[in-house]
Amino acid sequence: MRNQAVTFLGMFLVVGMTLGAPQYNYDIPQSPSTLYETPAESVQEPVQLYEEPEETVQEPVQLYEAPSNNILVAEPQNIVPNIVSPPSPPMEGMPYDFTWGVEDAESGNTFSHVENSDGQRTEGEYRVLLPDGRLQIVRFFDIGEGFNAEVTYEK
Repeated sequence: MRNQAVTFLGMFLVVGMTLGAPQYNYDIPQSPSTLYETPAESVQEPVQLYEEPEETVQEPVQLYEAPSNNILVAEPQNIVPNIVSPPSPPMEGMPYDFTWGVEDAESGNTFSHVENSDGQRTEGEYRVLLPDGRLQIVRFFDIGEGFNAEVTYEK
Protein backbone atom coordinates (compact mmCIF):
# COMPACT_ATOMS: atom_id res chain seq x y z
CA MET A 1 0.00 0.00 0.00
CA ARG A 2 2.84 2.27 0.78
CA ASN A 3 4.37 1.68 -2.64
CA GLN A 4 1.09 2.59 -4.28
CA ALA A 5 0.91 5.87 -2.31
CA VAL A 6 4.47 6.81 -3.33
CA THR A 7 3.74 5.93 -6.97
CA PHE A 8 0.52 7.95 -6.89
CA LEU A 9 2.34 10.93 -5.33
CA GLY A 10 5.11 10.70 -7.93
CA MET A 11 2.61 10.69 -10.79
CA PHE A 12 0.73 13.57 -9.21
CA LEU A 13 3.98 15.63 -9.02
CA VAL A 14 4.90 14.88 -12.66
CA VAL A 15 1.43 15.88 -13.90
CA GLY A 16 1.46 19.01 -11.70
CA MET A 17 4.88 20.11 -12.95
CA THR A 18 3.84 19.55 -16.56
CA LEU A 19 0.68 21.61 -16.17
CA GLY A 20 2.48 24.27 -14.10
CA ALA A 21 5.26 24.80 -16.66
CA PRO A 22 4.85 27.98 -18.71
CA GLN A 23 3.08 27.53 -22.01
CA TYR A 24 4.23 29.87 -24.77
CA ASN A 25 1.83 30.34 -27.64
CA TYR A 26 3.24 33.75 -28.49
CA ASP A 27 3.73 35.32 -31.91
CA ILE A 28 6.61 37.79 -32.13
CA PRO A 29 5.29 41.20 -33.27
CA GLN A 30 6.66 42.70 -36.45
CA SER A 31 9.08 45.56 -36.05
CA PRO A 32 7.71 48.92 -37.20
CA SER A 33 8.70 50.07 -40.66
CA THR A 34 9.52 53.58 -39.32
CA LEU A 35 9.78 54.84 -35.82
CA TYR A 36 8.37 58.28 -36.56
CA GLU A 37 5.53 59.55 -38.69
CA THR A 38 6.42 61.59 -41.72
CA PRO A 39 5.45 65.22 -41.14
CA ALA A 40 2.86 66.84 -43.37
CA GLU A 41 4.23 68.67 -46.38
CA SER A 42 3.54 72.26 -45.29
CA VAL A 43 6.30 74.82 -45.46
CA GLN A 44 5.67 78.25 -44.04
CA GLU A 45 7.83 81.25 -44.77
CA PRO A 46 9.67 82.49 -41.67
CA VAL A 47 8.07 85.42 -39.89
CA GLN A 48 10.31 88.38 -39.02
CA LEU A 49 9.50 89.30 -35.44
CA TYR A 50 11.75 92.37 -35.14
CA GLU A 51 13.25 95.07 -37.28
CA GLU A 52 16.93 95.01 -37.90
CA PRO A 53 18.62 97.96 -36.18
CA GLU A 54 20.26 100.59 -38.29
CA GLU A 55 24.01 100.54 -38.08
CA THR A 56 25.03 103.93 -36.76
CA VAL A 57 28.24 104.99 -35.10
CA GLN A 58 28.01 107.81 -32.60
CA GLU A 59 31.03 109.99 -32.04
CA PRO A 60 32.28 110.00 -28.43
CA VAL A 61 31.34 113.00 -26.32
CA GLN A 62 34.07 114.67 -24.28
CA LEU A 63 32.79 114.94 -20.71
CA TYR A 64 35.82 116.54 -19.04
CA GLU A 65 38.83 118.63 -19.82
CA ALA A 66 42.20 116.99 -19.93
CA PRO A 67 44.58 118.25 -17.22
CA SER A 68 47.05 120.84 -18.33
CA ASN A 69 50.53 119.56 -19.07
CA ASN A 70 49.21 116.03 -18.40
CA ILE A 71 50.20 116.32 -14.72
CA LEU A 72 47.86 114.78 -12.21
CA VAL A 73 48.08 116.18 -8.71
CA ALA A 74 46.44 114.10 -6.00
CA GLU A 75 45.35 116.03 -2.97
CA PRO A 76 44.85 114.20 0.33
CA GLN A 77 41.22 113.81 1.30
CA ASN A 78 39.37 113.17 4.54
CA ILE A 79 42.17 114.43 6.72
CA VAL A 80 41.23 113.96 10.36
CA PRO A 81 43.48 115.38 13.04
CA ASN A 82 44.74 112.92 15.63
CA ILE A 83 42.53 113.85 18.57
CA VAL A 84 43.36 110.82 20.68
CA SER A 85 45.35 112.01 23.62
CA PRO A 86 45.44 110.63 27.12
CA PRO A 87 43.11 112.47 29.45
CA SER A 88 44.84 114.62 32.01
CA PRO A 89 42.78 113.64 35.01
CA PRO A 90 42.15 109.92 35.35
CA MET A 91 38.78 108.77 34.06
CA GLU A 92 36.09 107.88 36.57
CA GLY A 93 36.37 104.29 37.73
CA MET A 94 40.06 104.06 36.76
CA PRO A 95 42.15 102.10 37.39
CA TYR A 96 40.23 98.84 37.58
CA ASP A 97 40.98 95.15 37.60
CA PHE A 98 38.45 92.29 37.57
CA THR A 99 38.26 88.56 37.07
CA TRP A 100 35.24 86.29 36.81
CA GLY A 101 34.64 82.76 35.65
CA VAL A 102 32.06 80.00 35.41
CA GLU A 103 32.89 76.31 35.42
CA ASP A 104 29.73 74.18 35.39
CA ALA A 105 30.66 70.51 35.73
CA GLU A 106 27.11 69.30 35.00
CA SER A 107 26.83 70.99 31.58
CA GLY A 108 30.57 71.21 30.88
CA ASN A 109 30.36 74.96 30.22
CA THR A 110 33.46 77.01 30.93
CA PHE A 111 33.67 80.80 30.62
CA SER A 112 36.11 83.32 32.06
CA HIS A 113 37.03 86.99 31.67
CA VAL A 114 40.02 88.89 33.03
CA GLU A 115 40.45 92.60 32.36
CA ASN A 116 42.38 95.54 33.79
CA SER A 117 42.91 99.17 32.90
CA ASP A 118 44.92 102.10 34.21
CA GLY A 119 42.94 104.65 32.21
CA GLN A 120 45.49 104.73 29.39
CA ARG A 121 45.72 101.07 28.46
CA THR A 122 43.07 98.34 28.75
CA GLU A 123 44.01 94.71 28.36
CA GLY A 124 42.63 91.31 29.16
CA GLU A 125 41.50 87.93 27.99
CA TYR A 126 38.32 85.91 27.85
CA ARG A 127 37.76 82.21 27.27
CA VAL A 128 34.67 80.43 25.92
CA LEU A 129 34.07 76.70 25.50
CA LEU A 130 32.59 76.27 22.00
CA PRO A 131 29.94 73.65 21.11
CA ASP A 132 32.48 71.63 19.11
CA GLY A 133 34.65 71.19 22.23
CA ARG A 134 37.33 73.74 21.36
CA LEU A 135 38.27 76.50 23.79
CA GLN A 136 38.28 79.95 22.19
CA ILE A 137 40.75 82.35 23.79
CA VAL A 138 40.61 86.06 22.96
CA ARG A 139 43.49 88.22 24.21
CA PHE A 140 42.89 91.93 23.69
CA PHE A 141 44.27 95.39 24.36
CA ASP A 142 43.44 99.01 23.62
CA ILE A 143 45.92 101.85 24.08
CA GLY A 144 43.52 104.53 22.88
CA GLU A 145 43.86 103.76 19.18
CA GLY A 146 41.19 101.05 18.91
CA PHE A 147 40.47 97.49 19.98
CA ASN A 148 43.12 94.91 19.07
CA ALA A 149 42.50 91.20 19.54
CA GLU A 150 44.29 87.91 19.05
CA VAL A 151 41.97 84.91 18.79
CA THR A 152 43.29 81.39 19.31
CA TYR A 153 41.68 77.96 19.77
CA GLU A 154 42.70 75.01 21.93
CA LYS A 155 41.35 71.47 21.82
